[in-house]
Amino acid sequence: MLISCNNLEKSLLSRSLKPTDLQAQKVVRLNRGELDVVFADNSSYGAQHLAKYNGIAELYHSAQDSSIFVPAYAGFNLEHIFGGDSLTELFEPRVHPMELYQLSDTEVLLYQSATPFSAVESLTKFQLVEPHYIDVTLRLIILDDTFFKHNYAGFFWASYIHGPSDRKIYFQGSKVDMDSIGWVSAYSNEHGSESTHLSKQHKTPVYFATNFNATLASHFSNYEYLEPFYYGRFHNMVLAFMFNPANGIRFSQSPTGGGDKNPAWDFQLIIPVFEVGKEYSFQARLMYMEFEGAEEVHEEYYKWKSSIGYE
Repeated sequence: MLISCNNLEKSLLSRSLKPTDLQAQKVVRLNRGELDVVFADNSSYGAQHLAKYNGIAELYHSAQDSSIFVPAYAGFNLEHIFGGDSLTELFEPRVHPMELYQLSDTEVLLYQSATPFSAVESLTKFQLVEPHYIDVTLRLIILDDTFFKHNYAGFFWASYIHGPSDRKIYFQGSKVDMDSIGWVSAYSNEHGSESTHLSKQHKTPVYFATNFNATLASHFSNYEYLEPFYYGRFHNMVLAFMFNPANGIRFSQSPTGGGDKNPAWDFQLIIPVFEVGKEYSFQARLMYMEFEGAEEVHEEYYKWKSSIGYE
């Protein structure tokens, strides 16, 4: 199940997740090991980066001469909050103001106060870890359940990749209802077509209205993943997404989410039968390194899984 706070922690939830004694910034740039990373709130900066995109605005590696993300957009970008009905504000978390704080020379915090429609407060911690990792911890509290009428809360993150020659994502899995496991190379022919891949173990069905308008979240492929990690290729590099726990995580993708030839490599979190006022969290690791093969990515996932005590 999702990580949730214990009774002692629950007694503290009257306090906001908002950081204290830190100065909010629009942009923070950090360097560690092989990575050079620019984090942004959801306001514009510079000549290219647009407003309404948040998270990791630029991601560079010492072995690659350009950012993997579309310059105008971002990666690990909180995009949608949904409960199955058509969204009045499709990009609510992108529009509602965010605050960015530098916690240390390797850590930033991205905070969003309660969103106006869904009433979700969130805090995301990004930490650079040598030589080529970004560890992420999300904490969120649903402060009111009026928006979520169908017994679940859904959250969607997007990463917009800048013109890779290979627009697929790769994961360990199989076709639906098949037992044989292997590497799946998944690709959607068009935006919103066969876009979401469910877990073989955690695929609780949730409600979507016929006019639901965050289409990447509600259209499913014929593949299921076995373990909660996937990767994509960018020139000589690999970008991998790893998750803890697996429960509630869904992989999503679009061939043109970031514009022509710019795919979106995305994921979702589904929290079923949640409690108002209870804190939920998950951990993730982004790995950005030179590609040496799929099995190395697999080994890196197991190494991370072991290091955090996840079984």
